[in-house]
Amino acid sequence: MAPRRAIFLSYGSDADCLETKKYIEELGVLLIIRDLSKDPLSVDYLTDMIGYLNINHFLNQGSESYSKLGIDKNKHTREEIIGMMAEDHTLIRRPIIRSARLITIGCDKKKIAQMLQMGTEQLPANENFNARHQGGRSSHRRRESSSASK
Repeated sequence: MAPRRAIFLSYGSDADCLETKKYIEELGVLLIIRDLSKDPLSVDYLTDMIGYLNINHFLNQGSESYSKLGIDKNKHTREEIIGMMAEDHTLIRRPIIRSARLITIGCDKKKIAQMLQMGTEQLPANENFNARHQGGRSSHRRRESSSASK
């Protein structure tokens, strides 16, 4: 059986993201790692990745640019926000883990294991890590292919 693969999108050296990356690799998943500070996402990539999902799941509300650009005031169109995200990677919430059909945002190991179809019995008993990442920090959404909606 071929190993599972996923894309890991992040930037900087955030300790939580590094711990999440290590956890996924320990599950035996082959990661394609993309550092958004060195290899930013294009408008087309972001548009495809976000699809029809709520764009707020992908926004880093803690970013300085989030308030500075007025995104918190809902005065921009979806397309404008995607353009801003392409120009300023700090507006993108991290990490984003993409498999063939699913996407998870954040560091919630249980949601990541579910997305990657790994048994939760493989979750390490690191309650401190899991406790830090409860309460909305992680999103797990199914991406529907464009052909399925036609």
